[in-house]
Amino acid sequence: MTRTRPFGAWIRPFAVLAALAGTFVLAGCGGGSGAPNNPYAPGPTVPAPLSILPPSATVYPGTPATLTIAGGTTPYRAYSSNPAVLPVATNVPGNQVVLLANATEADVTAAITIQDSGGQSVPVTVVVRPAPLFTGLTVLASGPECGSANLCSGSTGTASVAAKGVAGAPLAGRQVKFDVVYGPFAIQTASPAAPLAQTLTVVTDASGVARVGIQSAADATTQPAQIRATDLTTGQQVTGNFTIVSSSTTSAITVIPAKATITGAYKNECSAGFQVDYYIYGGNPPYRVSSTFPAAVSLLNPTVPASGGRFSAITNGACVDPLTFIIADAAGKQTTALLENLPGEDDRPVVPVADLSVQPSTVTTTGCTNSSKFQFVVVGGTAPYGVSTTNPAATVEPQPVRSSGGTFSVEPYKSLGAGTQVGSTTIVVLDSSLPQKSFNAVINCNP
Repeated sequence: MTRTRPFGAWIRPFAVLAALAGTFVLAGCGGGSGAPNNPYAPGPTVPAPLSILPPSATVYPGTPATLTIAGGTTPYRAYSSNPAVLPVATNVPGNQVVLLANATEADVTAAITIQDSGGQSVPVTVVVRPAPLFTGLTVLASGPECGSANLCSGSTGTASVAAKGVAGAPLAGRQVKFDVVYGPFAIQTASPAAPLAQTLTVVTDASGVARVGIQSAADATTQPAQIRATDLTTGQQVTGNFTIVSSSTTSAITVIPAKATITGAYKNECSAGFQVDYYIYGGNPPYRVSSTFPAAVSLLNPTVPASGGRFSAITNGACVDPLTFIIADAAGKQTTALLENLPGEDDRPVVPVADLSVQPSTVTTTGCTNSSKFQFVVVGGTAPYGVSTTNPAATVEPQPVRSSGGTFSVEPYKSLGAGTQVGSTTIVVLDSSLPQKSFNAVINCNP
């Protein structure tokens, strides 16, 4: 009789053989565990070669420039072959080296060496060129409503830069290109077909100044703006920053009166002690007030806390034609007011001065001692008065006499010892007029 074996009994020997075969395969492949003798494992990373951009540069005193480092191993260090003209920071923050050259009267060549932490180094040749020297890009608004260095939206202004050579000589006839860097404004041109542009090239005038008009967008919000000037001969650049202020949130400053005129009574004489009140409205209070001739007036309330407040100016006799008050609000907007303190047109009347006299003019007595004292009154002439005597032994009090009608006393022999003295003492009184007036009085001490 045929016996039938169960399926599990048949398959079990084949499963054991398959398991043994898998073990042999894995052993031949290194166990599949990424053993250290794996020939395909990655090696260490090799740093990229150190490089500098630009590989050479021309810079100008006072104008920053940068070198950009790539590759190598951070951190980097920088060294200058001429630190007196071209200093650099030894420890480089990030991957940029800032170059800011000092003044020089001729071209100077320096080497900037960049070294990484792995020992690589690359030299960069830098030429420091003295001219032209831009003295700064200035932006001025056409009106003070938004501040002298700000531009109201929809308004105009100017941007200017001065180009100077060795010893400050102006560089006339240089081509300078102005570019809008950012901000809602444009450069004004002379072309009717394109009155506004993003870039414009002009020529410096006899003073070395290049100037362009600028205009902000009418609907601009308050935001920073920037314009750049480039000397096309050398490539030197300078950048100017300013602010465009939204006119929709700005009210102009108004001063009443805008101008006050005071006229003195006589020729060559201006008023003193006259007070003028100025009232300020609008803008953003508080307001600060200053003047172009601070010594010409006394300024009261130079800080005005609120719209509708006032400041006052009191004249002190100084002639000004005119004096300008500068009123600035908390937002930096400015306006001005004027004060004219002018001399009069009439001649000052001549007031006759009474003749100088001393009373009594003569004193006569019998003998004088060291305690004898005589009193006099001085009138007329021009005070104060000086009093002297021809007698060295005499004393005078007070000295000087301050006013007409004032008194003084003379002791002709006060400095001598006891006893009776005889003789005459002449008293000389001089006033302060030009020419001086004089009067003589006499004390006679008779035997």
